[in-house]
Amino acid sequence: MLLCIDIGNTSISFGTFEVSPNGQPKLIFSSEISSCERRSTDEYAVLFKEIFSLKSSVQGAIDPIDAVAISSVVPTLTDRIASAAQLFSGCSSRPYIIGPGIRTGFKIAIDDPATLGADIVSDCAAALDLFEPPITIFDAGTVNTVTVIDKERTVLGSIFTPGVRISAESLSQNAELIESVAIGTDATPLIGKNTEEALKSGIINGNSAMLDGIIRNLREMLIDKNSDEKLALVSTGEYAEIILRNCRNKFAYDPALTLRGIASLYVRNRL
Repeated sequence: MLLCIDIGNTSISFGTFEVSPNGQPKLIFSSEISSCERRSTDEYAVLFKEIFSLKSSVQGAIDPIDAVAISSVVPTLTDRIASAAQLFSGCSSRPYIIGPGIRTGFKIAIDDPATLGADIVSDCAAALDLFEPPITIFDAGTVNTVTVIDKERTVLGSIFTPGVRISAESLSQNAELIESVAIGTDATPLIGKNTEEALKSGIINGNSAMLDGIIRNLREMLIDKNSDEKLALVSTGEYAEIILRNCRNKFAYDPALTLRGIASLYVRNRL
């Protein structure tokens, strides 16, 4: 059994996969915990163990972990989480870290390919396993990322915008009359009747309209209007569903997309 971990700025997602050299990794279960710089290696190991114990009591026995693979955009946590995963799982070998120099199966056409985030590399690997390119991947987390893959399986680059939580916090911190507001999963009206509704509309509906505009422009750039070619749209991330609810474009949503990519890259490089 392979344990895959995605270390983000606000949360740490993880899941287990059945893997084989000749087939796509099969997700068994996934979960997440909050990122915290103050937690020690032992504390993270205990959290992993408790969640696995809970999942086992609900789903039945989970096979022992044979290997661990990690994607991280928080370098200060990478070694700590790697040590915690190794301690919890009992694996003799150190976790496999997604990073520069690995075999991906696709080209990366940015100024310095080594700087492409491990989470984006993992998203691309999973998307290319599941969909025919060209592909646009929308990941709505601490930072919203839109990543573009052309029909030749080349990552052309990304578009970054502030995420939902960052946008809400920035407004409340810099506008004296705007208080902090929680962004939930409830429907967001286009026209707010009070400050809270107006703030939510600007953040959620604003992101939706911006994403639709980006997709329109990408279609014009990537797709010959005289062809039958389609631009595959894939999404993941904590806030993706509430943003996509108000989009005109229809995305395939997979909350475990990054974890699937980590597993795919592990298979490509280690099996």
